[in-house]
Formats: sequence, structure tokens, C-alpha cells
Amino acid sequence: MDALSAESEKVLVIAKQEALGLRHEFTGTEHILLGLLACDDDIAAPLLAKHGIVAVEVRAQVARPGSGAEGGPENAQPLTARAKQVLTLAGNEAEALEDDEIRPEHLLLGIIRQASGVAALVLRDMGVDLAELREEVHEARESAEGFLGEGGMRAEVSPSELGGGGGDRTTAPVAVAASEDGRRQADARPVPAVTPPLCPSCGERLTDVLATATVASEASSTSSRRRGLSSVTLIYCGACGHTLAATR
Repeated sequence: MDALSAESEKVLVIAKQEALGLRHEFTGTEHILLGLLACDDDIAAPLLAKHGIVAVEVRAQVARPGSGAEGGPENAQPLTARAKQVLTLAGNEAEALEDDEIRPEHLLLGIIRQASGVAALVLRDMGVDLAELREEVHEARESAEGFLGEGGMRAEVSPSELGGGGGDRTTAPVAVAASEDGRRQADARPVPAVTPPLCPSCGERLTDVLATATVASEASSTSSRRRGLSSVTLIYCGACGHTLAATR
């Protein structure tokens, strides 16, 4: 798939501008990441911001002083091989999700899949779990659209592709749309009312009339044969005076 959405085209334009501004001779995956951070889409940019990924920190990480690129009309900052692979992977993601164009979230998924690129390395260095970020992209799509793509499946991904070590290739499950009516019915279930305790004598609610009083009483000690004073706390109904309990 070669069709880029308007937002994705803007991402690549910004990516080339970032490469030029950093005096880099080529546009790499890291510049595409910077382009995504400057994009105002509803999925990729907010998710990156959620993980604390900001352009100024990414730019500081990818800066390579003295790269020699001067820019200008003759210098178009062509895409690196890995950046081209990100576009290919993004197209695969869009096709798997049955989308008719490559959107910014597909570019982000492509960056995640191209785990050896500078962008993926920067994300990991900044504490982002790539596998978790991938799931969050799909969850954000499901939340925004109510289902995954247009009934499509997630692209097949192996743990090693996300930089998580070896393992057999696995396929993420097809997302099944949850029933909105079922959720509404669950939310509409009545909450059982809690009956407050009542005074057994007058029937008043104890939460309104419960009272306590501490009184002194003379007590004897059978072990020492001595008499002394001790205090007793009475718990009673303030409406009718009925004693409910007494504690020392």
C-alpha cells in the first residue's frame, strides 16, 4: 500500500525538515518519530505524549554533531533503508486492518515493528515498552471506532520483531466488538439500598440518634478484696434512652 493520508504526508514533510534542521544527510526513523510528535492526529501523538515522549528530548538523543548536511534545494534528505522499511511495514499494518490509506498510527506501528531502527531504540531508552505501545495503538483504535479497523485483523508480529527476544511467531487475536447494549444494561442494574440500623425500642435510625455516655461505677476485685472506681461507657439511643451496649 502506497497511499498516505494527508496527516502522514505531513509527518514525512516534518521528518525531512527535522533531518535538515539537525544537519543530517538522510531522513531516518528517528525523524519520522519527530514528525509524529508534531502531528495533531488522535492516536499516535497522544499515545507518545502519554508515555512522556517529547520532541525536545528525542531531538537531543538523535542529534549527531558534525554530520555535514548543509541542506538546500539540492539536498532532499532521502529516506534511509530503515525509514523505507517503516513505510512498508506501515502499509502492511494498514492493509491488515483493512484501512484504505496509511495513517499516523500505522507509521507508529511501523516504527515499533522496525525494532532495530533509531526511533525504536530511542523509545526503549526513554522507558517505552514497544509491545505495550503496540497494544495501546490497537486499543485506541477500537475505542475510537468501536471495532478493529473495518473488521480486519491485526498484523502478525513475533516477539523478536518488538525487541523482546526470540520466540515463535504469534498472531494477535482478532478484536471482537463488545456489546454496547450489554454494557448499558449492566450499568442500568439497580444498586441495592442499604438499610440503616434502627433502634429496637423506638425504631429511630441509629445513624441519626446514636449517643454515648461515660459513667463512673464502684467495682470490687475478688482477687485483692479491694474496692475501687471504674468507668463504663454506655451506648444508647438518644431518642428514647434505650441502652444498646455497655463497655468498660
